[in-house]
Amino acid sequence: MTIIYNRCSMNPSNFSYCNCILGAIYVISTPKGISRIIFGKDRFKEFIGNLNGVKLTEGGEAEKSVREVRLYLEGKLKEFQSKVDLSSGTPFQRSVWRELLKIPYGKVKTYSEIARKIGNPRAARAVGNAVGANPIPIIVPCHRVVATNGFGGYSCGIEIKKKLLHIEGALS
Repeated sequence: MTIIYNRCSMNPSNFSYCNCILGAIYVISTPKGISRIIFGKDRFKEFIGNLNGVKLTEGGEAEKSVREVRLYLEGKLKEFQSKVDLSSGTPFQRSVWRELLKIPYGKVKTYSEIARKIGNPRAARAVGNAVGANPIPIIVPCHRVVATNGFGGYSCGIEIKKKLLHIEGALS
């Protein structure tokens, strides 16, 4: 299957999807790696509606990552091997997203801890914004970041965040 889109700043080339316990999940890749994970068919349609003249082919790196996501959701994978393309973010966002990749499976960090790790201890709110803008949830584990006094938010919905933390044993 090939899909033609409207416009694209990140140069996607492949996509793949699966239906799983969280519903439909779509993975988009560029030649550099996975660039986006989208929850739900409607959000995927919205994404493709914003791209122009870009040809996406089903398969490639995206297909490999979909297999990894499925294994992760089944509790059979703890560390992703997928390459990620973080080029859609600002330098600050990319620094936060790289720090998220360091959070071990089954562990959580607070927004404040991430701010300290990136050398900007007063930027907890900005870190929260960067975490919320993460285009590659699950693989770049933004669900592992919580507020000091609770769960914090999650761009894909707090129930999905709880399910992901439960899969990892970080929630009982």
